[in-house]
Formats: sequence, C-alpha cells, structure tokens
Amino acid sequence: MTHSTIIVGSGISGLSAAIVLAKHGRTPLVLEAHNVPGGCMQMFQRRGPQGACRFDTGVHYVGSLSPGQTMWRLFRYLGVDVPTVPLDRECFDRISLPSGDFCVPVGWDKVEAALKRECPAEAAKIELYVAKMVRVEASLNWHSLNPDAEGAYDRELFETSLEAYLQGLGASARLRSLICAQSSLYAVRAAEVPLAIHAAVVGSAVEGPHYVEGGGDAITKPLVSRLQELGGELRVRAPVARVLVEGDRTTGVELVNGEVLEAGEVILAVHPRVAVKLLPEDAYRSALRKRMANAEECIGAFVVYGTVDPAADLTDVGGHNHYLLREDDPDCFYDPQLQGPADAIVNLPPPMSGPQLFSALGSARWEWFEKWENSRTLRRDAEYGALKDRLTSNIIAMVVQRIPQLRGHINVIDASTPLTLRDYAGYPRGGVYGMQPGLSAQGRNGVRRRTRYAGLYVTGAGTGTPGIFGACVTGFGVAGAILGTDALINEVREATHPA
Repeated sequence: MTHSTIIVGSGISGLSAAIVLAKHGRTPLVLEAHNVPGGCMQMFQRRGPQGACRFDTGVHYVGSLSPGQTMWRLFRYLGVDVPTVPLDRECFDRISLPSGDFCVPVGWDKVEAALKRECPAEAAKIELYVAKMVRVEASLNWHSLNPDAEGAYDRELFETSLEAYLQGLGASARLRSLICAQSSLYAVRAAEVPLAIHAAVVGSAVEGPHYVEGGGDAITKPLVSRLQELGGELRVRAPVARVLVEGDRTTGVELVNGEVLEAGEVILAVHPRVAVKLLPEDAYRSALRKRMANAEECIGAFVVYGTVDPAADLTDVGGHNHYLLREDDPDCFYDPQLQGPADAIVNLPPPMSGPQLFSALGSARWEWFEKWENSRTLRRDAEYGALKDRLTSNIIAMVVQRIPQLRGHINVIDASTPLTLRDYAGYPRGGVYGMQPGLSAQGRNGVRRRTRYAGLYVTGAGTGTPGIFGACVTGFGVAGAILGTDALINEVREATHPA
C-alpha cells in the first residue's frame, strides 16, 4: 500500500494527527518503535492480592472533558467514544501542605471563591489572578478553538513566569503555595513555567476534570480503530533510523532494519531529542537544533503502583487526586531527597469494577539511576531493586502520614523509575512529561512544527503544552499546519456542537 503520510510515534499526538489527515483524504501510516501503541497512554498488567490489575503509565485524569469543552470536542471530531467519569466538583484535587489542606473545586468561579475563603485579605489579587488565567487560556487558538486568538504571538505569555506574575501581584506565601501546588501537572518550577503553560494546563484541569474508565487503553484502542476505519495503518516494532530527503522535500523514512518507506509527508511525533537525531542536519537553523538536542528534561518520574484493601474506608479520600508535599513551597517537588517521607501525587480512581487501584507519582533525580542507563527494564541488579524499594518506602511513608485511612491497607505491586519511562515511552531521561515546557523551550525558543523541508513536520508534547489534552492539541496543530489552521479550527467547531 502507498502511504501519503508517515507519522513516527503512536502517542495521542501522532494518532490524532493521523486521523485528522485521514479524514481529509490522506492515507497515513503510523510507525511505533515499541510493541504496543499509545506512548504514555500505555498500560501494563500485574497480579495483586485481589487478582490481575491493569495500571496506567501516564493517564490519571484528563481535563476539558465536559460536554462542549475543547477536549470533548476534539474526541468528538476524531470520532472516538471515550468513557469518562467526572471528578468531585467540590474537591477534585486535594492539596496537602504542612500548613494545611486545600480542596480545589471544579470551575474558575469556584476556585476564586475557595481561594478567597482561604486568603480573605487578598480578594482583589485573587480576582486579578483568575481573570488573567481565563484571558490567557482564551488567547490560545487551539485551546479555545478560536482561530482569531492571538496568544501565540503574545511574547508576555511565553516569556513571563508564573513566579514573576505572582510577585507582581504581591501574593502572600500561602496564596502562592495554593496556586503553584498543582505544578506537577506540567512539572516545572514556578520561576521557570510560562504563564501560557500554567494557564492552559491548570485551566483545562479546573474546567472539566474526568477520569477515563479503562485508563489509557480506552483512549488508544478507539483511536487505532478509527485510524484503520479511515484507511490508515499502524505498524509496531518499527523503529525509524532517519528521515529521508531529496532536494528541498522529504521522501520518506528509513527503518533501523534498513527498510525504506516512501511518503511525501513525514511527521515526527516524538520527543524533540529523539526527533533531532532523525532529522537532516539542516532541517532547522543551528540554534534551534542545538536547543532541541540539549532540551532540558522534566524532573524524573518515580511511580508506585498498587491496590487498596476492600476494608479501607475511602469515604473522604476516594475519587480524588492528593498532592502531598513535604514543604509549603511546592517547588520542593523538584528537589527530591533520598531520606524521609517523599512528595507524592496520589491517584485514587472512583470505585469501578475490580480492585481499588492506587498510584503515587514522586520525583527522582536522573543521577540516582544513571549507573544503570545501559541496562534494560527487568534486567537490572539487586542494587537497583534496593533503590526502588527505598524510594517506594519514602512515598508510602508520606501517603500514610497525610492519608491515614490508607495505613495498613496499601498493597504495593510495582514501581517504575525514570529508566522505565525511558524504555517504554521514549523519554531520554525519564522526565515526567519528557521535555520541560519552561521559559527556555516556549515561544520564540520553542520547537517549530515546520522544518525547511517541504512535507517534514515535528509535533508532540514538546511542541506545546504537556499532558493528554496538550499532546492531542499538538496533533491537531500539526494537521492544521498542513491543512490550514484557521480552516481546521472552524471545521472542528462546526462539527462538534454539543447535542
């Protein structure tokens, strides 16, 4: 079969781009180096005390999924039905700091009211903050589905940090802590995250947070089925060695095994550090190529997976996400320690069939695992296992300290390290979201979707906001670069009016 377009990478960005192009008459081929598709939407199975369990690699909850909201509309346009459960509207995220807890409700209006109750002397500052976040998110064309939005050209949004903005407001330490506590959703310190990233990521979470029933498989499987229904194709175990070009155009790709696949369009939906190794030397100007090659990774991810005994009382804690931070300054998440209770973002999905699942995302330094970087998952020594056990104990110590209802009821089944994420998701240093979406990688410094070669494009979370929603947006964004951005946004709007 002849393919018009080759997409390298089968995460939600690559699959979304492929489906959009297939809807417009293209014949896409998606290539995946791993043996299963999905990228960070992959799931894995382990046996626990209550039987077999399937755990998510990276899907915990997805924002902007209420009817009529952007992620809901993107799924609808793609033609996939993803089963979801809305999170608790009064407390979808619980922030736990030494100075006290705070419940994050659904909706910016309710967030504003909750912050005012917590910091009544700063009501005017809170109003300014919330209004700013709403304006920033509305100014991003794909996040707002507004072709006339000008945010992409507003340098302030990508060159002003959240820290600088809050300092300008004169926010107190407590207000700053509450605003910054969800930063693990994008994994950047307050002093380094642009306003555009914070507003888009936290905004989508606040506006329509949902659990996905069935986890990442419930997103990947219908996307793959839809792609095939439209005449597209997916190949796994097909790692790419390089992109091929002739003159000023791309001509296809060469696989690691030497096989050549021809196509007039190639989209690299992979980590920027991976993409730059596949691209011709002159695909980007040297400064941008250097930034991509040296792109800073997010803090490493260490995740504990398990189940909770049926006897545990989850009345007040189940169906929530818990941000358990060891200091009042949420930036502590980016300074992980080997001793003592560790920061943990705990996910307790709402009751569904089967065992009550549990996961806790912690941070880890790449340097802790560097000595094993030339080894592969499931083939590492006892010292590596001992380090995993130590970090697991640190996280569980924090969990039972801040969520005492779980004490004695957690069954730890497995844990993943930055090396695990590197091996299965293709993130070179196992960062939480791959490339760090900080000031040095956004706006004028960001990865460009177009290259100097006609038909050759780059997409993925490294070219936009992180997370499932952000990665899906980048898939639509690169399709828009090919088909016409304004036309595609208007098409999505017209095709997805809520029933």
